Amino acid sequence: MARYLLEFTYTADAWAKLVREPADRSVGVDKLCLAFGGRLVEAYYSFSDVDGVVLIDVPDYAAAAGVALTAVAQGHIKSYKMIPLLTMAETVQIMRASGAISYAAPGSPAYASSA
Repeated sequence: MARYLLEFTYTADAWAKLVREPADRSVGVDKLCLAFGGRLVEAYYSFSDVDGVVLIDVPDYAAAAGVALTAVAQGHIKSYKMIPLLTMAETVQIMRASGAISYAAPGSPAYASSA
């Protein structure tokens, strides 16, 4: 499973409806994640530059995009950002692979000779 952090901002209309009829939206988000083969890990409201965040585990990037697009298509989300997350072990593995590869930055002497 892959883990993603989804940041979202509601429309003013969505907030008005939630104030009139408060609801735990995490239940619906979990069902949505299940439909894409994943699960909701946690959900939080933040009252900052984004209204909330959800942490999800899904099989892959396409499933994460499906979760986000299905939610946005309902019209109550004004904006969202999908952030893929890596475990520490995954990141260390990537660092090791990166350290074994040679790459010349633009403008460096090795870059000019490789053109």
